[in-house]
Amino acid sequence: MAGKVSKNARRDGSKEIVSKWGGKIVVKSVFENGRMRHFAVCEKTGNQARKPRDLM
Repeated sequence: MAGKVSKNARRDGSKEIVSKWGGKIVVKSVFENGRMRHFAVCEKTGNQARKPRDLM
């Protein structure tokens, strides 16, 4: 478990976060509708959530 790590630190890969399905959680950013949108993705299952905590 990662504890309190900022969204920017998660993007750098300073800590590895593991989902409840055993896959690595990666935070991705997409520019759509004129704004940046950040979301978390489990690499093993492909599940997406707004925050990495939702996948843990």
